[in-house]
Amino acid sequence: MTNTRRGDYLEHFYPNAEVLKPDEMRITALGTGRPFLRRSQANASWLIELGNGDKFVFDFGFGSQMNFTALDIPYSAITAWFATHLHTDHVGDFGQVWVGSWTGGRLKPLEVYGPSSNKPEYGFKHFVQHQIESYRWDTDTRVSALPAIGAEVNVHEFDYAKCQVVYEANGVTISSFPAVHLYDGPVSLRLDWQGLSFVYSGDTTPSEFMIENAQGVDVLVHETFNTVDQLMVRSGYDERTAKAVGTVIHSDPKEAAYVINQCNPRLFVAFHFFNDFDTAPEIEAEIRTYWQGRLALATDFLVINVTKDQIITRDAIVTSHAWPNKSQHEGFATAERKPRMPMSKWLAERQVFPKF
Repeated sequence: MTNTRRGDYLEHFYPNAEVLKPDEMRITALGTGRPFLRRSQANASWLIELGNGDKFVFDFGFGSQMNFTALDIPYSAITAWFATHLHTDHVGDFGQVWVGSWTGGRLKPLEVYGPSSNKPEYGFKHFVQHQIESYRWDTDTRVSALPAIGAEVNVHEFDYAKCQVVYEANGVTISSFPAVHLYDGPVSLRLDWQGLSFVYSGDTTPSEFMIENAQGVDVLVHETFNTVDQLMVRSGYDERTAKAVGTVIHSDPKEAAYVINQCNPRLFVAFHFFNDFDTAPEIEAEIRTYWQGRLALATDFLVINVTKDQIITRDAIVTSHAWPNKSQHEGFATAERKPRMPMSKWLAERQVFPKF
């Protein structure tokens, strides 16, 4: 593959081959598919890297962590993880985010943010606490061999019903606003930094909240589901189910484009559909009913570089044989451990090469 260039950028993005400029944002699609998981598209997840060194992940659905590790980023480099709502295709990789990042060298508590609901048991804090409880055997057996701090999780639950700032540090502001998706709880997220802006819808049917909060944004990633006809023919849904899934629960391409046209972003990125050679043309045609501006139909490893002067879209070239990035493992050997839980004597006695 030739390394042709587009201005300052290679034709393809190679992890660790480019340094972000101080005033630049890079957005990478870690997962662009639907709840049905397939090899070509992981569940929803987006990585945002800023020129000040901050890195954030919005959503972490099933399969997305394999794509994250392929980018060769140290886990300790992630500033915080954000969830838009509690469907598994948006938070299903929590175990990997928590334990995988710990075994991968994270030497600080995991910082996770997510919305409340109208009942405590439907909120993000409840979800994380019960995920942690369900993995007790896993983490209690690791904590003697791995640095104890990696098992710590700081949960930041915020009010889903408010349009508000939920994170503010180092010149970065992340705001949340309600999304209309099945029930109380889902939100969309907006990141602002040095005059650049990014809005991620999570899951939503077209809503006034988006129109009000995404005006003139640089990059708007908005869910755009497969068409009703595609859901009937390709997914085997009856018409009633297809309309419910594609237009009530999610955003129909034409209706999503109407909202995008009201927001007028520099770049509209459509995601959350199965992006195949025979589905994409119909989806794009539906979008063009209302939106004539710049458009990207997302696939996993879509990379978007954003400055005030230009937006560049490319594909990343990654390896399928990633090992943990060791560049931030200083202090790993000396970090505090906890005592090992004693194994039952009868079990320990059957070791061929006794270690304890």
